[in-house]
Amino acid sequence: MSEAYTDPHAAFRAAEIRRPDDVPAGTPLTSLVEKRADAGLRLLNTSLPEDFPHPVERGDAGDALTQLALGEAIRRDVRSERCSTVWEALRLGATWDQVAAALDTTELAVADDLRVWAEGQCTLYYQLLAENPDNRIGLDRETRDEVMSHVAFALGRAAVDARDTYAEQAPRLRSAVAAAPMVDTVGQLRTLLAQLPDEMPLSLDDHHRALPGEEDQVHTIHPRLVGTVSGLGTPAESKQPGLMLTQVYVPFPAEEEEQAAVATRDDLPAYDEFARAAHYLERGELSPGLKDAAGVLDEVARLVGEVAADCTEHDEDGSTLRVEAKRITHAAERVRKLSGEVEAAE
Repeated sequence: MSEAYTDPHAAFRAAEIRRPDDVPAGTPLTSLVEKRADAGLRLLNTSLPEDFPHPVERGDAGDALTQLALGEAIRRDVRSERCSTVWEALRLGATWDQVAAALDTTELAVADDLRVWAEGQCTLYYQLLAENPDNRIGLDRETRDEVMSHVAFALGRAAVDARDTYAEQAPRLRSAVAAAPMVDTVGQLRTLLAQLPDEMPLSLDDHHRALPGEEDQVHTIHPRLVGTVSGLGTPAESKQPGLMLTQVYVPFPAEEEEQAAVATRDDLPAYDEFARAAHYLERGELSPGLKDAAGVLDEVARLVGEVAADCTEHDEDGSTLRVEAKRITHAAERVRKLSGEVEAAE
């Protein structure tokens, strides 16, 4: 049998690589780089003149594809080793700022990558251990906890930096957000976001807000600063400003100032009946809360007695659902009646 088929290195040098997955598992990184360099040299030779005086091997499309595929395989290989190398650097005494500088990124980004990696490696360790008592792949819990102590330290540093940065920027951030009480177009939102830090947390309000009893309303987006907590329950726990976007229904027609005054109110109940019922009841406002709760029950009755019942395969099932819908309707009537009779506790 020839050497090309007995020597794995020689076999790889001779193999056709057109996709990253064509690279055999366990192939050394040095072999990938060497084969890619050979293809690159042949491609360079294609630019030589036809009458070049020395014999050269010129590249073709296959060499270009090989260079692309091996480049991606190298990227994946290096990326898969990234976090283990980060941990090795930290374990051997490198500082977080040195590691971040080596990767040309932030300490927070590296710490988050390392956190995810450590959890995944710990899960892998115990999965493989259940199959093989001699397994040494992955991280045991003790090592995982050691990694996490380093991660917590980095997150703590990042939290302090974030607090200091936002404390300096807070007046400017408040002014920028206050100047845009309503955002009705993509352009307006883009203008606002350009004035805020890229790393500022962004959240969406769970519920639309609206003036109760107002018939003619149009919706707008109201941006506001809120306090957000990161690293909850860890040494790195910190509070910082975040941007929340709330959909608000404002009067129409009305002057923009009047609409903005409504949009910025922080006491507006939710537009949805269920959320609005919770809004009122949690504040002890029983009458409006129970009225909205009755409305929710009416909608549940409709869904059970009409929508669900019409979808059943057997008439008996549909009849049962309609009976339950009537019971829910009666409950809604009783709750609606109680809304005008009960009094909130003082």
